[in-house]
Amino acid sequence: MLDCGGNLLGRLIAEHDIVDVVVDTAVGLGRPEAVVGDQRRECVAYRVLEECYSQSEKRDIRKRDSEPSYFVMVRKIVDMDYLDAVIEATGEHDSALREILQEDHDEEEIREFLSDEIRSKTRRDFVASRLEQTVENTTTAPDLGDSPELPEGSDEEPILVRKYLDLSKFVSLLQDGIWFSRLDNFDDDYEGGVSDKTVRHRFDQWEYLEFEDDPPPYDLRQVYAAEDEILRKQSFVSCWRYGGEESAVFWNAYINDGNGVAVETTLDTLSSATDRADREVLIGKVNYKEYKGSDERFAANGVDRVFHKRIAFGDEKELRLLARQELNDLDLEVSETGDIDMELDADPGFNLKVDIEDLIERIILPPDINDRQLTQVVQLMEYHEITAEIWRSMLDVNPGTTSPIQMTGDDAGEIARDDMRYARLVDKSKYR
Repeated sequence: MLDCGGNLLGRLIAEHDIVDVVVDTAVGLGRPEAVVGDQRRECVAYRVLEECYSQSEKRDIRKRDSEPSYFVMVRKIVDMDYLDAVIEATGEHDSALREILQEDHDEEEIREFLSDEIRSKTRRDFVASRLEQTVENTTTAPDLGDSPELPEGSDEEPILVRKYLDLSKFVSLLQDGIWFSRLDNFDDDYEGGVSDKTVRHRFDQWEYLEFEDDPPPYDLRQVYAAEDEILRKQSFVSCWRYGGEESAVFWNAYINDGNGVAVETTLDTLSSATDRADREVLIGKVNYKEYKGSDERFAANGVDRVFHKRIAFGDEKELRLLARQELNDLDLEVSETGDIDMELDADPGFNLKVDIEDLIERIILPPDINDRQLTQVVQLMEYHEITAEIWRSMLDVNPGTTSPIQMTGDDAGEIARDDMRYARLVDKSKYR
């Protein structure tokens, strides 16, 4: 920013690159002394407008420094005919301009000044400024004081996590890494949503402003909806399931006729793999809440919202990885009535490169897999140099299979022979 003697009004004009406008206006007003000499043009605004302030006002502004709004500064130049130029350049809020103008102008003059074109511009700029801040806030994963909640485990037993993949997605994992899908691509419209209490608060806020006859120059509910959409389109997630047992529901939902696998690892291994990646990733379990009819306020910020789902999905036991990526483009229009028309362009997702060999601790086969399908899995793993063990599904284990327990001696109560492991472990050499 240009240095204009510390005067905030001068800095405003310099910041918005309308120095030439102010200088030309000063000359037109018969103030050639403002531009006499070799003074730097970027400080002319300060020299011309300095007389608008008394010494006490200058001291007060310097004390507040960043506090004074554009409105305070614009009021100082109403009588110098600079207002049109400054407003056109800064895109100020309509209602604030009206208050300033009412001090020295009648209603007809105000209506003439606040033309449709300027009102549309101020609406668009005001909404755009707010939404651009939302884009900035949700472009990267924030540095959180409290990270998302993790599943509870014990020091003795690592927390197992699995990702159920059909064969094409398994190949993609081996070749390209972990796929992160954009949040709004999921079927659940509540993904990234807020609690019902927050929805009611938003509506009450809008109704209050309407009742007080002081609505903003845009539909507040539409602004919130636009902010929600930006969050969803800049949030990308990878979904896993935590817990020791396989899920028959997941096998049926994700794997068709044995063509797929479940990639098994631990929470610690997954965390280590993403820590070494080239993107910042947040990991946490999904919390399941009742959204409609509840008086509880949750999912209050842009991260918590991604780690909450409706209670009907509680059986998923989802572990979620969150990464952020900026929009490719945002096209915004705000109509005269305050309606917001927004078009967003964002990638559908991306692959996060990780060390797959280190990530995969074992591969679990789907129930009732045939030899041809098993051979295909073995060959894929060997082609990509993945050395992890392959285990058959627990659902395929014979009911009579068990691991005998040592009955006597110092090892009493311990597993004597891990028959369960050998019942599930696949001999890869038979399927090459």
